[in-house]
Amino acid sequence: MTSLNPVSQPAGGQASFIAIDWGTTNLRAFLMNQDGHIQAQRDSDRGMLKLSSAEFESVLSELLGDWLTPDLPIYMAGMVGSRGGWQEVPYQYCPIKLDDLSDNLFWLSTSLPNKVAIVPGLRGEGVSGLTDVMRGEETQLLGALDWLEEQGRTDESPVFCLPGTHCKWAQITEGKVTHFSTSITGELFARLNDESSLVKGLPKSDQLNEEAFKKGVLASQQTGGILHHLFSARSRFVCGELAADEVRDYLSGVVVGHDVNDILSALTMPTSPVLIIGSHGLSARYALALSLINLTSEFLAANEASIRGLKRLANRQARSEHNPTTGA
Repeated sequence: MTSLNPVSQPAGGQASFIAIDWGTTNLRAFLMNQDGHIQAQRDSDRGMLKLSSAEFESVLSELLGDWLTPDLPIYMAGMVGSRGGWQEVPYQYCPIKLDDLSDNLFWLSTSLPNKVAIVPGLRGEGVSGLTDVMRGEETQLLGALDWLEEQGRTDESPVFCLPGTHCKWAQITEGKVTHFSTSITGELFARLNDESSLVKGLPKSDQLNEEAFKKGVLASQQTGGILHHLFSARSRFVCGELAADEVRDYLSGVVVGHDVNDILSALTMPTSPVLIIGSHGLSARYALALSLINLTSEFLAANEASIRGLKRLANRQARSEHNPTTGA
């Protein structure tokens, strides 16, 4: 399997803020120090989809408990700021320097003793020129920039890939996002893998069949387009070119392969490794697909990227409050 380089996170120091990652299905809270080190973590399954707008404050209060003190500001990222979340926060328009998100935090009015802010999402154009949006990934991108800066790699302008239900692609130069693009990759594969005639009655496995996946990626590089290539999962199985236990990973290779090929063909080909921000399993598939077009990749876990991004915003906000005339 293509190697991925994980990033570690040490611990220690005195808590200075609370980082909240509030998505559609889960809520995670981290007690953080100013260096971005985790002091404690609390988790809940009370994601956005399970709550009405009136329930968010009480759910957060119950989870945080003794963390609710005036000296610990709370910074929240993710779908908590979306329509249907706690408070819909307006998107910031691209181009934008990611550090400037700290100047556009949305401060909530609550009965909690802590100050509570939501990080805004971004609105811009995709490679097609059509409108695109993101929420939560902007914080992960900022965290990835923080990670690169820590390594002395501020002169790089890598392509970032954030795989998931809706995969995000962005190329950032000098800390600024000009364009980004979303692909419905994960959701498409989930539908095809659960409901379609392409895989009906075929076995499932939690283990990636790399050879079958590679066949799918290579198929995606042929002429004919994604609709034709998707059906080949069925026809190649019926005609004996794929075994029953290969079809699902072949189909995954077709979908991921098209995501990689179609987006990168519209971008300047990266000269540094593509930085993949996500879960280990899904990121490994993207790393494998990238390797088949002779591109290397690096891996940063999505939760670490989020925490790093919130740490950077919290510290920048603290400096701004300390020196209001300079903002630093």
